[in-house]
Amino acid sequence: MNASINAVFLSYASQDVAAARRIDEALRAAGVVVWFDESELRGGDAWDASIRKKIKECALFVPIISANTESRSEGYFRLEWKLAVDRSHLMADDQPFLLPVVIDDTSEVSARVPDRFRERQWSRLPAGENADVFAEHARSLLGSSEAVPATIAPSAVRAKAAAIAGKSRFFKGLVAALAAVIVALIAAVRLQTDVKDPASVAVRQSTPTETTARQAPKADQNTVAVLPFTNLSDDKANEYFSDGISEELLSVLQKIAGLRVAARLSAFSFKGTNATTQEIGEKLGVAHLVEGSVRKAGQSVRITVRLSRAATGEQLWSDSYTRDLQDVFAVQSEVAQTIVEQLRVQLGGTLNASAKAAIQAQVRSAGKGGTKNADAYQRYLQGIYFLNQFTRDSAIRAADFLERAVEADPGFALAWAALSQASSVRGGFADTKPEFDEGFAVARRAAGHALELEPDLSEAHLARMRVQMWYDFDWRGATESLKHAQKSAPTDPDVLSAAAQLAYTLGQREKAVEFARQAVASDPVNAEMRMNLAFALESAGRYDDAVSQFRRTIELSPTNPWGHAGVALMLLRQGRFDDALREAERESNEWSRLTAQAQVLWALEKKAESDAVLARLTTRFADTAAYQIAEVHAYRRENDRAFEWLERALRQHDPGLTWSRLDLSLARLQDDPRWLVFLNKVGLADEQLK
Repeated sequence: MNASINAVFLSYASQDVAAARRIDEALRAAGVVVWFDESELRGGDAWDASIRKKIKECALFVPIISANTESRSEGYFRLEWKLAVDRSHLMADDQPFLLPVVIDDTSEVSARVPDRFRERQWSRLPAGENADVFAEHARSLLGSSEAVPATIAPSAVRAKAAAIAGKSRFFKGLVAALAAVIVALIAAVRLQTDVKDPASVAVRQSTPTETTARQAPKADQNTVAVLPFTNLSDDKANEYFSDGISEELLSVLQKIAGLRVAARLSAFSFKGTNATTQEIGEKLGVAHLVEGSVRKAGQSVRITVRLSRAATGEQLWSDSYTRDLQDVFAVQSEVAQTIVEQLRVQLGGTLNASAKAAIQAQVRSAGKGGTKNADAYQRYLQGIYFLNQFTRDSAIRAADFLERAVEADPGFALAWAALSQASSVRGGFADTKPEFDEGFAVARRAAGHALELEPDLSEAHLARMRVQMWYDFDWRGATESLKHAQKSAPTDPDVLSAAAQLAYTLGQREKAVEFARQAVASDPVNAEMRMNLAFALESAGRYDDAVSQFRRTIELSPTNPWGHAGVALMLLRQGRFDDALREAERESNEWSRLTAQAQVLWALEKKAESDAVLARLTTRFADTAAYQIAEVHAYRRENDRAFEWLERALRQHDPGLTWSRLDLSLARLQDDPRWLVFLNKVGLADEQLK
């Protein structure tokens, strides 16, 4: 990196100058050189060249994100962001450069920012106030050549691998101990209360005044959210450790029968916010909150854990542990024994020894498939982060990280399962047939490896199920895989979402809606699950509800291929053709936009325009969107052409065929005798599903 000028560049919308000035002042007070231009945009070649030069030479780039940047589709700050992102691609993964700052409640999930920003840990500084800690962090990055960027899943420097490996072993034991205590405590509380309404979890507890001023709603005591643990260490590379504790603890708890756990994407969406327990509870519908903090210095680590009641902020249990990491297994035992003793004291011995043993056995069983290899684990976390974004580019990046994870530890079953899912998503979004086939071939092999290592691993069964549904059209095999996953993790949102997709494929409308609703309730900010619910609602004729879900999908993932196009199809079903066309034109994904436009233009009796759009769809995407081409022909009542393209979709293993039984565009083919013949070929005829 050319960092001859050790300066921080602040990039912001002009409306945010006051907040930018506060951040500038904090940085300068910490002794940091800041490039901060308070003047209005002046333009001119000299000014433009000066800005470009500064972005090329600065040591850190701080984009300030807000409602103002959200509302502006154009602005010079967007060029600055692009220039910084372009430069970041030339840097090593462990080189700190991009430090996004949010100055209001703008969501990281749906923000209109480059994807590269989402790979970094965001700082939240409401109105730019209290920026001292951020300034110190920036100063430490500028002063250390070994600093690692605070990303969602940072890569550790290889020279530190041995130390991190010890940290990873300690971490695994601690997760199991914490999972046991949380399940035990929730079980004990459930014996003392009998309440059923949804409640909440949050980052900031309600104050006594707030609690007194309103009656908090009662909650189902079987619900919990694990929020990201706070990294209090001076070395920001330990963000990996603090986030990792939260992620693994959440994953373990999700597999405990009878306990509903808010999904990771939803729980982590509140990271860095000042939301109250009730505010988060309204969105997550949980009764308990698990929070914690980690401070590591050398070989010593201090971990603080707290479990509280979400509706009131009442603390049920907390403790802190300061230990040496040298003897990690002794630390595991000590932490577990201490927690169990605290439970006995707090709850008056409500749980007997057999109950404790049963819960701990569940936790041990739920923790299968992991690794003690620090490098493999870090690559896995990075892969999961990109996999959760559900786009073609993010799936490619996820697969790359996960391949490196299984290379580092071939026995890492969870990483094999995640690699399978990333590869099937990559195949599903492929632009060419060879890329499509290769994606699913890798997915099949990776799922097989995961199941060989851990035959009961729910993630592995779900991974195999995707291949069985999206490529093999093996509905019986997919049903068996789902049963295995449901047995291991019945309340996991991914399992619920898979159940919804299979129910839709098999023509079970109400089941599809119910499973999809449960998945969304568990993971409210997951765009893919919202999309599945929207299509399920469409199949049941609930178009207004479907529109609402597609709108939410757009907010969560603007690049999702069935955002605006999905809304357009729902408006088409309602006969609102002009509105549908306007909505379709807003879709950024080409093949889904063309699919919707061709049908809407036909409904508007604009045959020539519909023909032109269909020709474009056919020319560009014949190898990867045969199913969508068939949909358009079917809607236009061109049955011969529709069946030709359905046959081609079958030959090409087009995943779209999983939607064929309930697809309303294809419904126009159902009076044709060839329809039942085709369903038999796909294995979706009624008699085949009995």
